Amino acid sequence: MKKFLAILLMAAMLCMGLPAMAEGFALAGTYELDAAPLGMPLKVYIIINDDGTFQMSNKPVDGADKGNGTIGEKDGTYVMLYSDSTNEKVKSATFTLDGKSLVFSTAVPYGAASFSPNTEENIYPVALLMAYDEYLGEYAGSLLAETAMGAIPYEVSLELDKGAKAVLSSTFTAMGTTMTYVQEGTFDVNDGAFLMTTSEGNQVTGTVNADGSITVSAALSQMSKTPREVTLVPATTAEFAGEYSAVKDFSMMGFNVDAKLSLGKVGTYSYVSSIEEGDEDNYVEEGTFAVENGVITLTPAEGEATEGTYAAGVVNLKLKIAAGVPMATDLVFYSNNVVGVYTAAGEDEIGNTYATTLTLKPDGTYVIALDANGAPAYDEEGTFRTEETMNGISIVLVDASGTESAGVVSDTLNINHNVDYAFNTLGFQYEKAE
Repeated sequence: MKKFLAILLMAAMLCMGLPAMAEGFALAGTYELDAAPLGMPLKVYIIINDDGTFQMSNKPVDGADKGNGTIGEKDGTYVMLYSDSTNEKVKSATFTLDGKSLVFSTAVPYGAASFSPNTEENIYPVALLMAYDEYLGEYAGSLLAETAMGAIPYEVSLELDKGAKAVLSSTFTAMGTTMTYVQEGTFDVNDGAFLMTTSEGNQVTGTVNADGSITVSAALSQMSKTPREVTLVPATTAEFAGEYSAVKDFSMMGFNVDAKLSLGKVGTYSYVSSIEEGDEDNYVEEGTFAVENGVITLTPAEGEATEGTYAAGVVNLKLKIAAGVPMATDLVFYSNNVVGVYTAAGEDEIGNTYATTLTLKPDGTYVIALDANGAPAYDEEGTFRTEETMNGISIVLVDASGTESAGVVSDTLNINHNVDYAFNTLGFQYEKAE
């Protein structure tokens, strides 16, 4: 069988102009292929050996043999030739590389079955290299860089994912404009040395430190290619990180509260409260935070810790609102990923056109303003709440009559709601306004 396979492989390689692999195959490793996007709810493991042979299996180690053979390559195209090929029917699969991932352009035999690319939806079988599991996750840090325009603060994040994929992002503000510079590529870790190779062929070097942090030297903007060194620590609170807003009406006392809570990716927070528009004498607090089982704890740099709740992008806390106000105040903070202005347009079955604006306010209320055929036609006000779902945070609108409408916030907000006072409804795909 081995002799037959070798002869068949050489024949196939010669016919396609592909040379067989030599010892020390560069692709050696274990790969995970999720076939669910192709309609098969299973994970396939491809073990590629140093000698260019491969095995398909249901487990990364000690699994069942679902096919094995030899790999050949020429000009970046790889062919897997299975050992159960025959003269009458060659059993093979073809792939190319995307970074350190295998992207198949043909059907992939797996035991008695196979799965094929969905070319109509541009979905192809992709096998991700299983490596560096202990380093996977998000890392974050900051840097104050001296430039010709003065000191510029950078917020830097590094995401390491399956397939040895790496994304390095740096966000900074210059001349009043916030910009983000993103570099994507693959990474390697060798004896504590970190190396990221970007899709443009540039290299980011660094070191994996004993405390689990990673120090990298990289260009942090498109305008400056000067490498800057920054240490990034595991982003243990990245799930909760972001900007949150709260407002509270104290107009009967002559003021309103406008509060901002910023939760960082590495467990730091800042809190600013203003009780008068344009007031520069704000109450400011900084410290660390943690979230466990829905309980958020803020520990300020000075003073005692405060506990509250966190759920579905909403933070409930009792905090001071001003230095001159001794009592703490209950505040509800909504994620800025949720609150804001959304716009959408639609058309009904008889050709009426609609343009609508949905405003989710940081006091837990909402407003819908809808035009039909270019003229104001419907207004609605109410309250909203958030709920955690498998697909993300769901927004539930509750109008004055108690009628509820729900949609999940992702890149868009898809939701059905009234379009007239006769309570006819239409589905809209809202997009967040800039």
